[in-house]
Amino acid sequence: MKSYFLAGVIAVFPMVGMAASFDCTTKNFGRGGWVSKRYIAAYDDGAGAGSMIDAGINEVHGAPIPVDWKRRSDTSSTFRWKLKGANISNAGKAILSYKFTLFESRNEFTLSGRLHGYDNVISASGTCKKIR
Repeated sequence: MKSYFLAGVIAVFPMVGMAASFDCTTKNFGRGGWVSKRYIAAYDDGAGAGSMIDAGINEVHGAPIPVDWKRRSDTSSTFRWKLKGANISNAGKAILSYKFTLFESRNEFTLSGRLHGYDNVISASGTCKKIR
């Protein structure tokens, strides 16, 4: 991931009006692969909207994407998205589904997902810090 990634993301999120943004670093990688080292998650509670960017989203879209965002409690929320068009070596393009759960009170996240058409079990966890 390029060093200017975070600066670009922080610059983009205010343009889409997100109320809270978190910079998350993966500490524990599962066995299935397809996990980024960093995730930038943002949401606007009033609008019921969320956005996400990681290395895979950046590779395919070049910018944060809107995601299905749901508040779970006062201190946690879930972000869900599908990434269509990710490059798979020797196999063309892939579709991946992700679920990212942000625990604001603990400054942590968990991630699960799947690579459509394969047996990969995608999982990870890590820490987050509020950036806005």
